[in-house]
Amino acid sequence: GIQTFVWQAADANGDQLEYTVSYQQEGETGWHTLRSGSEDTVFAWDSSSVPDGSYRIKIAASDARSNAPDTALVGERESPVFDIDNSAPRIELAAVREEGGRSILSFTVRDDQSAIQLVELSQKDGGWRVVYPIDGIPDEPVERFEVVLTATGGGTIIIRATDALRNTVTVSGGG
Repeated sequence: GIQTFVWQAADANGDQLEYTVSYQQEGETGWHTLRSGSEDTVFAWDSSSVPDGSYRIKIAASDARSNAPDTALVGERESPVFDIDNSAPRIELAAVREEGGRSILSFTVRDDQSAIQLVELSQKDGGWRVVYPIDGIPDEPVERFEVVLTATGGGTIIIRATDALRNTVTVSGGG
């Protein structure tokens, strides 16, 4: 949830600079001020205060402290668009089905903002094993899985899913 921004600015005649840091969600036209009148060139933003989505930051540098109001200058720079994703993926379990003497668990992992990066499964107090989606690569916001459960089967099955921004969810169910 913490995004850190660092910038550099200079004034040609050495005037003292102050900064205003603002953000804008993709698709908005207005800017929301996070901090103004600061001399610091580092800003840590607790992005858990805004919904998941695509954002940009704007830094405005002003030499107003060293100049009369009618001669003060302001320069601005916008960041590239970046994603804020503080929400964990969701795991949707289907019933275990029997097929050819094997128990198969089907489930889907979804994330609204970023790609699924890692999915692991544990059975009966066993260790975690990485499982792969049907298409073989965990790289999309929606991934479908079919996992053959171990022969010992039964007991609790635990699934842990992590998205590209390291948000993690864990669910459990009977096997």
